[in-house]
Amino acid sequence: MRTLFVLAVVAVAAYVGYPYLTMYWLDRALLTDDQKSLEQLVDFPRVRADLKADVNAQVLGKAQEIKEKRPILGTFGQALTELFAPDMVDSAVDGMVTPEAILNNPTVVEHRKEDESFADFVTYAFFAAPTRFTFDLKDPEKLDSPTVTAVMALDGFRWRVVGVDLPPLGALLSKVP
Repeated sequence: MRTLFVLAVVAVAAYVGYPYLTMYWLDRALLTDDQKSLEQLVDFPRVRADLKADVNAQVLGKAQEIKEKRPILGTFGQALTELFAPDMVDSAVDGMVTPEAILNNPTVVEHRKEDESFADFVTYAFFAAPTRFTFDLKDPEKLDSPTVTAVMALDGFRWRVVGVDLPPLGALLSKVP
């Protein structure tokens, strides 16, 4: 009976600790320029599809807001947005959400040169559901930087990043120099 209890405690501890270990592996993959590990830890096609849907919805929603404020000009702008934005967003996401692009991101390269962990970017990390784990990321050097939430899901017997929840586009664009 005692052995069964110990096994249960070990199993629960392993289950609870595994997503944090996955976050550590992500950090190490970024710092060691390990593309293969990054591809195993991140479901890039799923993340790209999720981001495309989110960004397109935000862009089209913003166009709708402008249309309501300025009916004539807004209608023209909304039509152009609906025509061109989805392809532009898809191309941008396809180019930026790849293992190569992430590993060559200036912030990642800078941290790699200094062998400085990304742990200070994490502001929150915990289970959202039994098979979903989220962690919030924020630039620690810029107090007004927006928070980006990464979503991991239990995929078989491993945790993988399957989505990224961006803040509203206005929050992101207002921080661009």
